Amino acid sequence: MISAQNLEPVRSEYADDEDFAELLEMFTEEIPVRRQRLEEAFNTQNMEELKTLSHQLKGAGGGYGFPDLSVIAARLEQACKDNTPEELSKGYQELHSYLGRITP
Repeated sequence: MISAQNLEPVRSEYADDEDFAELLEMFTEEIPVRRQRLEEAFNTQNMEELKTLSHQLKGAGGGYGFPDLSVIAARLEQACKDNTPEELSKGYQELHSYLGRITP
């Protein structure tokens, strides 16, 4: 299991690929905005938005070299579908924390 308590920076598996550098930079520059939208959706309990955001991050994670992002986002997406408050809170915290650790 991926720990949300880990504070180590997270780099893409493609971080050293020069051909991927520009795309990776654009993706990582968007992270603060995505993180803020995620926080707003969670705080207002907008389950549809939370589910959409987590679904998008689930898909983007693998494509940009962050497989753990896909796993974490999938858990939050499932918690939104199941509407389980405890798992929802846990999934949100884990995803929010992970996004904060992503570096280019």
